[in-house]
Formats: sequence, C-alpha cells, structure tokens
Amino acid sequence: MLGKMYKCVFFCLLLVGKAMAQDALTVQEAIALALQKNYSILVAKNQQEIARVQNNAGNAGLSPTLSLNGGLTSANLNSYQVFSTGAVQDKTGAKSNGLAGTVNADWTVFDGLRMFAIRKRLSMNETLSALDLKRQMENTVFDVISLYFNVVRVKQLIAAAKQDLQIYEERRKIAELRQAVGSDSKVEVLLSKSDENRARSVIVQLELDLLTSKTSLNTLLGRRIDIDFNAVDSIAVNYNPTLDELKKTVYTSNTALLMSKQSEMIFGESVKEARALTLPFLTVNGSYVYARTESQSGFLFSNRQNGLNLGLTGKWVFFSGGKNLNLIKERNILALNQRLITEQTQLQVDAVVYVNYQSYLLNKQIVVMEYQNLLDSKEVQNISLERYKIGKANLLETIETQKNLEIAQVRYINALYAIKLAEASLLRVNGNLVK
Repeated sequence: MLGKMYKCVFFCLLLVGKAMAQDALTVQEAIALALQKNYSILVAKNQQEIARVQNNAGNAGLSPTLSLNGGLTSANLNSYQVFSTGAVQDKTGAKSNGLAGTVNADWTVFDGLRMFAIRKRLSMNETLSALDLKRQMENTVFDVISLYFNVVRVKQLIAAAKQDLQIYEERRKIAELRQAVGSDSKVEVLLSKSDENRARSVIVQLELDLLTSKTSLNTLLGRRIDIDFNAVDSIAVNYNPTLDELKKTVYTSNTALLMSKQSEMIFGESVKEARALTLPFLTVNGSYVYARTESQSGFLFSNRQNGLNLGLTGKWVFFSGGKNLNLIKERNILALNQRLITEQTQLQVDAVVYVNYQSYLLNKQIVVMEYQNLLDSKEVQNISLERYKIGKANLLETIETQKNLEIAQVRYINALYAIKLAEASLLRVNGNLVK
C-alpha cells in the first residue's frame, strides 16, 4: 500500500514537471535577470535618481530667484471730498481702476560659503546613493548565487538519493531471492523494504525542497513563481585569491567601507554649512515696476509709473542665543561619530575578510577529504553488496555500508555548496561581486 502511495506521488510530480516549461538557466542569466527586475534594486535605482535630481545649483542656493507679481483692481464708489482751497467734489458712482505688475530678482552673492558646502554635499549624496545601489546589487547577487546553487545542491542530492534507491531495490530483490531459497528469513526482506520506502520518502522531500528553492529564486528574480527551469549540474569554484591581495584591495573596494567614508565627508560639509550661519549674508535684489491707476474722483484722475529698482541687502546675525554655536557643536559630534563608525567598519571588514578567507581555505580541504571519503564509501558499499549476494556478508553489514555511503554523498555535496558560498562572500567583501 505504501509503495503504491509513493508511486502516485511520483506520478503527480511527473505531471507537474511536464506541465511547466523547463528552460535552461545559468547563474549568469539569473544574475542578469535579478539586476534588471529585482524590486529592491529597482527601488534603490529610484533613490539614486532622486539624489541626482536634487543635485543642482538651485537647491544649493547658487542661482538667483525670479518672481512675477501682478494685480488688477476696479471700484465703483460714491465720493464726497472737500479740498483745502474750499472746493467741494461730490460724485455718485465714481469709477476707478488700477493695473500693477512687478518682476523681482533676488540673488544671494555671499552667505558665508554655505551654498558651496550645500552643493558639495548634494554631489556627495548622489555618490552615496550610487554606492547604496551597488550594495543592494551585491546583496541581491549574493542571494541569487546562494539560491541558485542551492537548487543545484538539491538536484545533486536527488540524483544521489535515486542511486541509493536503486541499491535498496537491488538489496530487496536479493533478500527476496535468498528467502525463496531458504537462506534468509522474512525479517531481512521486511528490513530491505523499509529502507527502500525510506529512500523514496527522502526523494519526495527533496523534490519539495527543490520546488521551494526554485520558487524563492523566481521571487528574487522578479518573475512568476511557477516558472520552472533547469540549473547546471555541477558546482564550480574559480576564485583563488590570496589574503595579501584581499588586504590590499579591500579598503578601496569594499562597498560598506566606501559608504561610511562618504558619509563621513558629508558630515564634514554639514559642519561647514553650520559655520556659515555665523557669517554675514549679502543679497542683490532688483525689480521692474509698472503701475497705472485711473479714477473719476480724487486729486489725481490718472497716474502711471514704471521703471527699474536696484538694491543691496546685508544681514549678519551676530547673536542668536547660542543657537548657531550649538548647531556647530552638534554637527561636529555627528561628524566624529561617523568617523568612529568608519573605523569600526574597517575593523569589521578586516574580520570578515580574515574569517571568510580561512573558511574558504578550510572548505577547500574539506571538499578534498569528503570526495576521497565518498570514493572509499562507494568502494566499500560495492564490495559489501557483492559479499551479500554470495552470502558472505550479513544484512546489518550491508545496511551500515549503505548508510555510510549516503552520509558521504550528503557531506560532499554540502561541502561543495559551502565553498561556493565562501567564494561568493569573498567576492562581495572585496567589492568584486558586481563590477
């Protein structure tokens, strides 16, 4: 009954696999898709665009401002006026109208160099947003590599589990044959069937793990979660740096460290902005004025004016209750904190480089050892199975060698995956994961 249930599950999985188109997908193609469609990257790109738009002379206060004002008035009034000459003017429904327009220009020509500090800060913010985009891209690429090769890892585990299943099937057939000739009991047949069913269960669970990994990768790539694909069948490692090389380049290429240094410079410019508030301001202003009024009552029946006005305005806030001085102190403390953060980040980067490099080296050794262990386990298992066929080995010995082979297969595949992650971690910390 249990065997029929497993066959039903495999048949359903087979139908699902045929219903979904399976296209080959390389890790390079997956990375390209993620860089193009991943939502976190798209948001970071928009943030970079905002910083680019904000970086202009107008936001820094370097450019003049122009404004246009205008007005139109009309009135219908009753007027009674007595002039100093004794004349009296009494009008009912006296109409009047007016038209006025002004073009104003203001330009701050000196503000303690604050405008130049702001412009430099805006440029630095744009650079910082570009670094933040790169960091997001690096993290996304690392996640793509992790998920992609996890798919490869699970595929290899499924392939190994299917090989194990074949061995269990063969062992069960041998046990049934030996029972038929009377050399073995039914217990050995039942144990063999139990191991065979367990192997089938492992494959089903791995198939579900594979589906989960593919779904997670599709989500990261910003595409439909039900798109099926074929990944490569092997895990290759091509990066072979030395610790000295990493130490030489990491300070100029690690994105987190570069972002911290950039933030430190931005805080330095904010200190200059605060200091500028203690210096005088000088503004040039000018305007062109046009005004015309007409009235049926009053001393003037018609009046028109037009012309240019020029002026120079100076301002110096030499006392603000200590507000400006406190602002300078606050900005200096923030700049100091960012400098400390940069030093801390540098130490953390050093630690990550050292640990990841040692992990990379150790995983290389582990891969070599686990591969040799896998070869030995296969040889022992083959010998044990042949001995079991001819009755020179008991079932317990065969079971033990089979379990050792299964463990060796899993350990070797996991070791390959671990060294691939160590390689990707080194590339990320060295700023080489995204060029």
